[in-house]
Amino acid sequence: METEDLPEAWMGTFSFTRTARLSKRAAAAWLGVLALAGLVCGGATTARAGDTVASGSWGAGVPWHSVGPGWILADVAKSMSSAGQETLYLVSPGGQRYRLGPAPANAALEDWSGNGTNALFFNQNLTTPTVPVIVVNLHTGQVSSFLVQSQSYPGLSFSRPEGTAILLQPGTTSSGAYLPLERFSMTGTLELSYPTQFPQAGAVAGGYLENASGTELVFLTQNGLEVVSNAGQPIRAIDTRGGSAFCTLLNWWNNESVLVDCDGQLLIYPLSGSRAEQLTSSRDIATFVDAFHLPSGTYAEAAACGSSWLEKLNTNGTATTLSIPGAADAGNVEPLGAYGNELPLLVAGGCDGLYPYSFVDWYRPSANEARTVIGGPAGGGYVTSALLFRQS
Repeated sequence: METEDLPEAWMGTFSFTRTARLSKRAAAAWLGVLALAGLVCGGATTARAGDTVASGSWGAGVPWHSVGPGWILADVAKSMSSAGQETLYLVSPGGQRYRLGPAPANAALEDWSGNGTNALFFNQNLTTPTVPVIVVNLHTGQVSSFLVQSQSYPGLSFSRPEGTAILLQPGTTSSGAYLPLERFSMTGTLELSYPTQFPQAGAVAGGYLENASGTELVFLTQNGLEVVSNAGQPIRAIDTRGGSAFCTLLNWWNNESVLVDCDGQLLIYPLSGSRAEQLTSSRDIATFVDAFHLPSGTYAEAAACGSSWLEKLNTNGTATTLSIPGAADAGNVEPLGAYGNELPLLVAGGCDGLYPYSFVDWYRPSANEARTVIGGPAGGGYVTSALLFRQS
């Protein structure tokens, strides 16, 4: 089969990838697809030039020895209004698409294991507190699942570095208190429930992050942050602005620091407890969702009123909104992470429903260049969700 000759992504030494999709982002994305149901997007998930299709078996054409940093896992529907089967694809850094097979029905793609083998899905059902956690082996297509007790849109991820366990933050109680983060085996055996209250940092008040080696976790709390061992033992409390700010734990910035949005400002908090570094100094009604450091600068995702966009952070603390080539009508621009000097972006149409598309671009900010690698003009279809392989 003929394939497209697409240029390879610039291979740099810096790679920073998203370690967890925030619950609010997952909820917004999933509800956005449902709310706009009935609108048609051109294209389909049938093979086109540039696709490698397994001949008779799941993933037979995938060069598994090469799958790693720079690769993208995408869940693609035939159209935004499609109620039928969605399809899983792998996309190489150079843009080559490999069709794997069907995705679990009515389930959202949540995470990709650090060994590249498994994908994690969650079947959200708002009518029952018992819902399935689904694991798909990307090499074979084999599906396994187990049931958990969960509230709406939980935090869910594979453990690091290899993905040999599953972390679940089930949500909150009726009074608003956060339920304990739980670690399950791959077969659904509860291995550990983490504390929800700490002597200095107070009660857990939001999300969690696990470091690349899987040895420590960070919790957002009433008074700031708490660093906890893999076994659930408190290590260190970190105050965030005297505990008076409204903060959101976003991501890892490096191995020793986390990225936090406090009252609309981006700050880097070292886990040693030393002084935080402030990346921004001015903000409008939007809030920050994530940020990434590339050789060409620091870039942030901002969001407000159901939309998100990409900004470049200036050295004086301000930000400049970027316009992605070929995506002038985009209502949501979501960076999936960073690789070399490029950002993979999940680009979707506006909230008014006039532009029912969703595709993934590789975007080079230094040259303001974008190339679509899956969805829409690249293979067709509507990308419901996508993940960049996270490097441990």
